[in-house]
Amino acid sequence: MQEVRLGVIGCGQMAMHHMGYFSKIARLKFTAASDTDPERVKKVVDTYNVKGFDDGMKVIDPNLVDAVLIATPHYFHPQYAIAAMEKGIHVLTEKPVAVTAKAAEKMNEAHRKFNKTIYAIMFQSRTFPVWKKAKQIIDSGELGKLQRVTWIVTNWFRSQAYYDSGTWRATWAGEGGGVLINQCPHNLDLLTWLVGVPKLVSANVRLGHYHHIEVEDDVNAYLEFPDGATGNFITTTGEAPGTDLLEIAGDWGKLVITGNSNKIELHKNHVAAAEFCRTTKEMWATPGRDKVTIEVGGSSTHHQAITENFVAAVLDGEKLIAPGEDGIKGLELGNAMLMSGLLNKPIAIPTDRDAFEKLINDLSAKSKFQKGAVKKTVADMAGSFR
Repeated sequence: MQEVRLGVIGCGQMAMHHMGYFSKIARLKFTAASDTDPERVKKVVDTYNVKGFDDGMKVIDPNLVDAVLIATPHYFHPQYAIAAMEKGIHVLTEKPVAVTAKAAEKMNEAHRKFNKTIYAIMFQSRTFPVWKKAKQIIDSGELGKLQRVTWIVTNWFRSQAYYDSGTWRATWAGEGGGVLINQCPHNLDLLTWLVGVPKLVSANVRLGHYHHIEVEDDVNAYLEFPDGATGNFITTTGEAPGTDLLEIAGDWGKLVITGNSNKIELHKNHVAAAEFCRTTKEMWATPGRDKVTIEVGGSSTHHQAITENFVAAVLDGEKLIAPGEDGIKGLELGNAMLMSGLLNKPIAIPTDRDAFEKLINDLSAKSKFQKGAVKKTVADMAGSFR
């Protein structure tokens, strides 16, 4: 294979963004697109001279494509991904990989069965230099044994007008949740990518606390990790100006990243905290420490970088930056937070995936938005920026 023939399923705002950089990627040939909205399909066909369809399954054709990029509403990611894998077609899916960990596991099972296909997810934050550097520091052991991770990410403010812009927005049946499934997938992915998956989650979740919506817009979660470390994850769409602050503390110090900064504050102890605690004879002493500000250079082409990596994985066997199987990790953490808050009890990870699926299905059955009730609504929600 000399090039990757790529089809796009879903022609919403996010998909259109992707299409805009396809011509910059060597060995990628954009060949087909689909959407339930015929006007969107016509626009893509006229602009990019590709074949257009009204059904994503028609794009999943080995005679037409080698790979698909799935940019539909996330409820539909699993069905298209699995259908593609079954036909030997490679898959790059938008985030989140699914709404529930049970659906994500079915995708992972399909990939294990059809393991000659490449399966990736659009976690472009992993390509940002600051996050790559943070992972390098943590993986090197420079911080020592993990003690605490705290992420306050409350700068996701959304107005009521935002939620009123579509009948599907902020509904259980339309989106499967609120801030956790829509605004925070990258945060949850980065958290699990950097420090691993917690074993237990206890969360306070408030539904429609700041807005007239049926899903969560305020979350405060406490995390417990397998090695004894603890964590906090706090997010909302109701706070302004909000905060974006990540602290990861270990026995040998901590790193701090604020907002979209290209800087990492690294605080390094002269002696490991646990050792100092055991050996010092002084009541009020603390380990000596140095503070270093690391200016992280370089840049990222964001989504384009993930797509370039995907093409290289298909053609050259290059290691994926964001394997699709990883999508279940942050998703299940979000599922656990939501389940803990709604049931008012701690939730272990792996979760009871059948129980969470039932919880979401029960909530969806009572949702003000019902999938299929307004056909064009599905097109309206396809791949929209969050």
